[in-house]
Amino acid sequence: MIIRTTTTGDVTASTPLNKAQATALTRRIRQHIDAAWEDITRAYEGKAWKALGYGSWEAYVKAEFDMSRRRSYQLIDQGRVIQAISEATGKSVQRVAQIPARDVEAVKDDLPAVSAAITARVEQGAKPEEAAANVIAERRAEKDKAKADRKAEQAEFDRQRDEARAKLPDAIKQSEAAKEAAIAQKLHTVQDLTDAERIAELEETVRILEGDIEKLKAENAKFGDMKVLFDQGGFEAVIAAKDEQIRVLNTRVSSESADKASWAKSAGYWKAHAEKLGYTSQDDIVIPLDGDEFGGVA
Repeated sequence: MIIRTTTTGDVTASTPLNKAQATALTRRIRQHIDAAWEDITRAYEGKAWKALGYGSWEAYVKAEFDMSRRRSYQLIDQGRVIQAISEATGKSVQRVAQIPARDVEAVKDDLPAVSAAITARVEQGAKPEEAAANVIAERRAEKDKAKADRKAEQAEFDRQRDEARAKLPDAIKQSEAAKEAAIAQKLHTVQDLTDAERIAELEETVRILEGDIEKLKAENAKFGDMKVLFDQGGFEAVIAAKDEQIRVLNTRVSSESADKASWAKSAGYWKAHAEKLGYTSQDDIVIPLDGDEFGGVA
């Protein structure tokens, strides 16, 4: 990374532009579009697109510069990074060549910490351009390593997912394939939508995903114990646990059936005994538990 310091070129504040200012700024951007980070940032923060009557920033950069929204945001990020470096070094910092996109990506989301690191090194005696270059290089290396780690983790996750999918029943495989095809179709279609339509699509997707999540929660609640058993010992463990549940239920049924048979036998005995004493089904029978006829004490 090559940096030189100057005493001019500070990025201006984000004061809203009037039409004349926006027109002049837009003309200047066209004249040096490849190094337009400062002006494009000013136009964005000053809402030049509103001053010129455009409905959105995307429409403005497309019509005025034939620039994609993505490219415009790359230049805006570039401007903000350079502004942060300028503030950290105490001087205006400009690049001899454009800041590589990977440098911007490495620091744009952590500018306060990057600025603090650059400032600390400058205060310790490092040259501003060297301090900035070294800090950015270090952050880029950290981001590259983190990206590589995430890629490795994702690869392992994909391997485990594919392995698990291969074991799924055909019906579930077909359902998942249909869902993925629908998502792919939506992603292809969304590129041609307006911002409002994209938002509506995303809201609908979120609604569907929330429904899927609720279904998964219900399934987890229903089959959670089985999953634990499966993780511990596979299908054999699940089947063994179910067999044990069946054995316990059979034992319970057998025990309760024996109790019912015993109660029925006792009821028959007492009914016959009551009839022998002259009672009928219309009488209220009071059983004297302490009578001689019942083995009690008179």
